[in-house]
Amino acid sequence: MPPLAIVAAVFLVLFVLRVPVAFALGITALVGLYLSPTPIQLSTLPVAIWQSINSFVLLAIPFFILMGNLALASGVTRRLVDAAAAFVGHIHGGLAHVGIVVNMIMAGMSGSDMADAAATGSILIPAMKRVGYPVAYAASIIAGAATIGPLVPPSIAFIIFSAAVTDVSVGRLFLGGAIPGVLLGLLMMVQAYVVARRHNYPRGPRLSNRERLRATIVSLPVLIIPFIVLGSILGGIATPTEAAVVGVIGVTFVGSVVYRELTLRAFGEQLLATLRITATIFFIIGTAAAFARVLTLYGAATALADWVTGVTDNPVMFLLGINLVYLLMGCVIDSVPIILVFVPLLMPTVTKLGIDPVHFGVITVFNLLIGLITPPYGLTMYLVCRMAGITLTEFWRYAWPIFLVLVLTLLLTTLFAPLVTTLPNLLMPVR
Repeated sequence: MPPLAIVAAVFLVLFVLRVPVAFALGITALVGLYLSPTPIQLSTLPVAIWQSINSFVLLAIPFFILMGNLALASGVTRRLVDAAAAFVGHIHGGLAHVGIVVNMIMAGMSGSDMADAAATGSILIPAMKRVGYPVAYAASIIAGAATIGPLVPPSIAFIIFSAAVTDVSVGRLFLGGAIPGVLLGLLMMVQAYVVARRHNYPRGPRLSNRERLRATIVSLPVLIIPFIVLGSILGGIATPTEAAVVGVIGVTFVGSVVYRELTLRAFGEQLLATLRITATIFFIIGTAAAFARVLTLYGAATALADWVTGVTDNPVMFLLGINLVYLLMGCVIDSVPIILVFVPLLMPTVTKLGIDPVHFGVITVFNLLIGLITPPYGLTMYLVCRMAGITLTEFWRYAWPIFLVLVLTLLLTTLFAPLVTTLPNLLMPVR
C-alpha cells in the first residue's frame, strides 16, 4: 500500500473515531514523516507549525473575535435589531428580514458566522417564537443569515485563506466577498418574503419616519464602526490587524461609554472566551500546516494538479467540480483545515488555468460556509438547534429552501467572476 494512501487512511480512521481535528492532523503528519520513502527530519513539524502561526495577518483573528464577543455583551446587537426592525419589520416576515439585515451589519464587525449566529440568535429566536413564528423556522433563518458574516468584510476565513496563499491580498479578498455577500442577503430576503406570504407569518407595524430616525440615531455609533474598520483597510491607513484593534477600541467605547452596558467584568469574561477560541483556531492552523507540509513533501500538489488538468483544462468546469468537492468536505470537516491543507495543493492548478486567486478564494470560503449548516458536521446548525431546543430534522424541515438559495448564490458567484473581481480591481488594483 503506498505511503500516501496509508496517511490518508490514518486520517480517516481518526476522523471516524471522532478524534479532535487538530490532534488528528498532527498524528497523521507524524505518521507521514515516519513512512516517508525519503528521510525527513522530525524538526520539520515544529518548524511548519511555527511558520504557519508566525504571521502578523493572523493577529487580526483574535481581535475580530473579541470585537464580535464584545458586541454581544455591550448591547450593540440589540440596538442593531431595533434599528433594522424600524425599517424592515413591517414587511411580510418582518423579523426574518431583521435577522438577515442585522447579520449583514454584524458581518462588518465580527467576521465570524458562529459569533453572528450566537449574537443575533440569542435575541431573535425567542422574539420570533413569541410573536408566532415556528421556532425551527427562526433557527433556520438565523443559521442561513449567519453565513453572510465571513463573506461581507472583514472576514476571518479570508484572513486564513490569505495566510495559506501568501501572495493574495487580504484587502482584495475582503472586497471580493462584498458583492456576493450582499447578493446572498438580498436573495435570502426574497425567499423569506415568499415563505412569509405563503404561511401568513406575522409582521410588525410600519413605524413613522420620526421613529425610524430615532432608532437610527441610537444605533449610529454602532453603524460607524464597520465603516471605520473597512475604510482604514481600503484606504491604506491600517493593516487588517491594526484595523481590528481599532474596531475593538470602538466597540469597547460604544458599549461602556455610550450605552453603558459593557462592564469591566463582562469585558474580562469576553476576553477569556476570545482566548479560548483563538487558541483552538491557532492549534488547528498549526497542525493543518504541518499536515499540508507532509503532503507537499510527498508530491501531492503536483499529482493533484496533473490529475485535475488531465480531467479538464476548462476553468469553469474545474470550479464547478471544486464546488462539489468542497461542499462534500465542508459537511464533514472544519473549514480551517480544509483551507490550510487543500488550498495550497490546488493553487498550482488555479494558476495554471488562469483563475483569479481572489475569485477562487471567495468560492472556497463560500462553499465551506454552506457546510456549516449541513449535517453531519455543521457547527452553526448545531449551535442554533441548541439555542432553539430543536432537532436536526425540525431544523431541516425549514432550512432546505435557504440551502437552495445559498447554492444558487454560489453558482452565480462561480459562473460570473465579475461579481467577485469588480470591486478589488476597481478599488485595490494589483500594481
